[in-house]
Amino acid sequence: MTTIQSHQKPHGEPVKSLRRQRLKTSNACEACRLRKCKCDGRSPACSKCVSRGDSCVYNQNATAARARRPIQKQPGLGPKSRPTTPGSLCFQDLESPPTLPVNMPVTTQTSVATTPMSSGSLSNPEPLKEDHDPDPDQSRAYCTDHGHFAGEVVAAIDVRAGIGPTTILHPVPFVDAPLFGPLDLEPACLVSDPTARALPSRVDAERLADIYFDCIDPLEPVLDQIRFSRDVETAYCGPRALSDTERDVRLSIMNLVFALAVQRQESIPQATRQDQGNLYFKRAWVLLRPEIVLWQSTGSIGLVQCLILMNRYLHCTSHQQKAWMTSGLAYRIAQNLCCHLPGSPHAESASDRELKRQVWASCVALDRCIAWSRGKTTAQFLTPLPSTTKLMSSSASSNPQDDARAAHLCRVLELHEIGNQIQLAQTQIRNRAASNLGLPRLYQQDEYHAVAVQLDACLNKWESALPDDWKAHNLRALGDRKSRVERYLLHLRLLHTRIFMHRPILARFYSMRSSMAATPINGKASSLSDRLFGDCAGLCVESAQALASLVIETLEAGESLGLLPWWYRVYYLHIAGMTFLAAMFVPELYTDSVVQSWRSVISALHDHQHLSAYVQQCICTFETLSARILEPRGSNSLDNTRAPFSDNDFGFVFDDLFSDAGIDFDGFVFSTDDIAEC
Repeated sequence: MTTIQSHQKPHGEPVKSLRRQRLKTSNACEACRLRKCKCDGRSPACSKCVSRGDSCVYNQNATAARARRPIQKQPGLGPKSRPTTPGSLCFQDLESPPTLPVNMPVTTQTSVATTPMSSGSLSNPEPLKEDHDPDPDQSRAYCTDHGHFAGEVVAAIDVRAGIGPTTILHPVPFVDAPLFGPLDLEPACLVSDPTARALPSRVDAERLADIYFDCIDPLEPVLDQIRFSRDVETAYCGPRALSDTERDVRLSIMNLVFALAVQRQESIPQATRQDQGNLYFKRAWVLLRPEIVLWQSTGSIGLVQCLILMNRYLHCTSHQQKAWMTSGLAYRIAQNLCCHLPGSPHAESASDRELKRQVWASCVALDRCIAWSRGKTTAQFLTPLPSTTKLMSSSASSNPQDDARAAHLCRVLELHEIGNQIQLAQTQIRNRAASNLGLPRLYQQDEYHAVAVQLDACLNKWESALPDDWKAHNLRALGDRKSRVERYLLHLRLLHTRIFMHRPILARFYSMRSSMAATPINGKASSLSDRLFGDCAGLCVESAQALASLVIETLEAGESLGLLPWWYRVYYLHIAGMTFLAAMFVPELYTDSVVQSWRSVISALHDHQHLSAYVQQCICTFETLSARILEPRGSNSLDNTRAPFSDNDFGFVFDDLFSDAGIDFDGFVFSTDDIAEC
C-alpha cells in the first residue's frame, strides 16, 4: 500500500502526513526483537517486558550505537501520544479488560453506522483536518484467509519455542505449495510452437479424456463432453477449417485436460506423473498466447474454459501471480459474454445457456478459492440468483439428470452468495474518511459476532433445506459415483465456509483469554458475549473436525482413483490441521476428540505422501509444530499429547500470533494491506 508523501506549504512548513509515522527504536530489547513487536527502549526494562514479567535484555552493540547518535524528539511519535477511539484500542495498550459494545441486531436494510467515533457522528460529518493523526488501526478488516492464518500460526509457535525468525518456507496448498512438482515457465524452458501442437496417440487421448470427464469434471463442470469429443475428432482427422486462433485455443484445452487427467491418476509414480502432466501444461501455455487473451474483441466461451482449466492446474503450483491473473481474466471475459445473467438471448440453444451457467459457476468457485486462500478480494454477484424452478424450466430437456444438475448448480450459487455476505461482513473497514463522508455501511465491525450468529443461521437453514439424499450422513448410500462426488464437495465447501466465518472470533477468543490472564476478573462470571466467543471458537474447531472426517470418508480402500482428486484432499486436510494447531493453545478447545481428529489428519496425510513431495514436508511441519506447542517449557520430551498450560502462555503467544498480520484484538480486525493492493 502506498504511503502519503509530505508536501511543503507555501511558507516552507511541511504538512503533516495523514498517516502516523512508524516508531523506530535502534536498541529494542532481545525479547521484543524475537517477537517482532515495538519496544520503547526504556531502561532498565521496557514496558512490554515489565507488563509480562519477563527479563529485559538489551544488545550492547545496539545500545552503544544509539548512544553515539543524537536523539531527535518528534511530537506524536511516542507510544503514549497515540489517539484512541472507543472500541478500537490496540492490544498492546490494553491495561484493563475491554468493554464490549452493546450490539444491536443487524437488519437487511443499509443503515448509518452506530459505532461512536472520535471524529464526530455520521449525521454531522466533519472535514478531515490536516493536523489530525488518524489511527491506522481504523483501516483494518478482519479477513482470515487460510494462507496468512497458516503463516501466522507457524510464526507464533516458533516464538513460543524461542526460535528466532528463520528463512524456512512453509508452503500452503492452493497458495504456493508445488503439489504438482516444480514447474518452470521461463521462455527458455518452454517447448516450441510445432512441439506444442503435437498430440498423444489417439488411444491415449481418449483414455485421458475419459478419466477427466469421469473423475474431474463432475466436481466443477466446465466442458461439454460431446463438443470436446468432436474437437478431438477434428484435431486428429478432421478438416483444417478453423482459424489459427480458434485451433490453438482448442488444442490448449485438450492439453490441459490431458495434464489434469495425468495428475489425477494416483497409481502412476510421482516423477513420471509430474513430468507428463507438466509437459502437457507447457504445451497449453505456449498455445494460449497473450494476444489471444487480451486483445480479442469479445472473447469466447472456449477462451474462458481454457483459462479456468489453466487456473486449476496453476493452483497446485508455486505460480501465485499467474493463478491470480488467469482467474481474473476468466471472470471478466465471462461477464463480457453475459454468463452471469439469468436471461439469455432467444437465439441461444438451451445447451448453450446451460454451458454458460456452468462456466459462470466455475468462475465464481475459482474466485472464491483464491480469495479465501490468498487474501484477495472476492468479486460480488451482479444480479439476483436464479431460482431452482427457473433453472429446471430452462434446462435442455426433461431428463431427471438435467434437473438434478440444475438443482445442484442453484445450491452451489446459493452457498457462494452466503459466503459473499460473510466476506463482506469481515472486510467492512472502519475508515475515518468514509465516516466523515457519511457513507453507510451494511455491517459494523464491533457487531461481527452478532452478524456471525445470523450468518450461521443462514447456513443452518440452507443445510436443513437439502433433500434427504443430499444430507452428509446419506452420501455413502448413493450409487451414482458422479452424484456422490458433487455432493461430497458441496458439503466440504459448506464446512469450509463455517470455518472461514468463525475464524475471526477464534482470534478474538484468544485475545480474551490473554486479557483475562493479565487482569483479574474479581470472581465475576463471564458475560454472555464472552461465552458467545468461546462457543463460536468451539464451532470453528468442530467444523474442522467434520471437514477432516468427511475427507477421510472419501478415501476408498482398494481403489486406484480416490473419490475426490488428491489435491483437494490435501488442501482440506491442511485447513483442518492448521485449525487443530491453533486449538492446541487452549485446553478447552483441544479436547480428546480433537486429539483423535488430529491423529486422523496426520494418518491421512501419510496415505498421500507418495503423491507429492510436498505432502511429506507438510507432515514434518505439522509434527514439529505440534511438538513445540504441546511440549512443556523446559522439557525436551516430544511424547506429550496433552501438556498443561499456564495462563501467561496465552499473552505470550497470541499477542504475537496475529500482530504481524495486523490484527487489533479489541476490534478483532485483520490487516487489509493484501486486499487493498489487489
